[in-house]
Amino acid sequence: MGGAAYSTARRPKTGGWREEEGVDLSAPQQARALFAHWPTGVAIEERALVELLRPARWAHPPRTRMEPAGLTPPQRLLPSAAHVSEPDPGARGTAERQRLLRAEGSFWDLQEERIDSLYARPHDWRFVPHLAERIIAPRVRTLERLIGENRAQIGSLLDVGCGNGWFCHATAKRGIHSIGVDLSAKKIETAKRLATEQGVAERCEFYAGDVLAWEPKERVDLLTSHGSLHHFPEFERALTHMIERFLRPGGLMLFIEPNHEGPSPELRERLVRYSETAWGKRLFDVEFFLEVSGQPDLRTPPPARPGTEPNIRDESPAGKEFFGEHLDLDHFFSTHFEVLEKHFFHYFSGHATNAFYVFMKSRLVRGLWRAALPALVWYDDRLLRRPEYQRYAEDGLWFLRAKRV
Repeated sequence: MGGAAYSTARRPKTGGWREEEGVDLSAPQQARALFAHWPTGVAIEERALVELLRPARWAHPPRTRMEPAGLTPPQRLLPSAAHVSEPDPGARGTAERQRLLRAEGSFWDLQEERIDSLYARPHDWRFVPHLAERIIAPRVRTLERLIGENRAQIGSLLDVGCGNGWFCHATAKRGIHSIGVDLSAKKIETAKRLATEQGVAERCEFYAGDVLAWEPKERVDLLTSHGSLHHFPEFERALTHMIERFLRPGGLMLFIEPNHEGPSPELRERLVRYSETAWGKRLFDVEFFLEVSGQPDLRTPPPARPGTEPNIRDESPAGKEFFGEHLDLDHFFSTHFEVLEKHFFHYFSGHATNAFYVFMKSRLVRGLWRAALPALVWYDDRLLRRPEYQRYAEDGLWFLRAKRV
């Protein structure tokens, strides 16, 4: 992150849940039902998406489906046992790779065990449901539209790094056979439990393990991942392996991944300068921020602390291992695939919400920010239609298909 103080992309943020908001986060079911993997090593609130993906919200697909030229009809996957095979030879696990896989799985297991503590003392807007629902609203609308418009082509999907299965549950409610694979056995346990509780267990399959050593019985119509692809050390090789082994010819891909580390330089400097003013020092919870982030001050990145217990508010081991080494995904996807659509989210809304709400001591400022947030998100979304702002968006969404030969 280069020492940026207010990054929601990877560095943890601090704050405390205020009882006056009237939301009970002590219930494990509520917290876990809303939790999913995200590249920060924290959670993202997706309750709004689950609600919006209910079948009643969409028009039903036509009874007689007209498939686009060049696309084969979607294959319905029957519930069956998948098998584990050797990963692609080029990505076969060395001792170092196996060590990293174990560390990554253990990290997410630990986070799942302690998920209630993250909601009880949130350090990021993603753990504050009423804020997250508003901030992710543009993304929710985009996902709803993409799945709805392409429902006739999607009979099955595979979610790589599915976390607690939130996306699989949502799409299963739409009648899509949804498969999720994740390194964390505990998250897969939660995914299965929630599928049963939500009445979609018959349309869901979940498997714990290395996705590169896993195969479904049949190829799927949609390959998707929400913040997991950037954790693969050999990204291009791993993605090629997954497409060749998992996706049917002519199938679709939907990926949401980090786009930029931290806020833009201009926004970062403004937020840091604000926190250093007399009013900022009184209003901003600097001590709490430094406690969680591990930074000695607002302008200095945290020192490396090898051998310490994983911090579940921080980036995961794989994210740390390859920090700053990832491809320019927008360029990569544009070069290698047919980009059907792409969108960018969160130029300033997430970063500023952490500053003026999550880290904020003043109840008055928090109340004003909360009231203004819908308008700010609307403006943020409009800004991100311009390329000069897209480069600094926290997240990108790419809807893809293999290039036609």
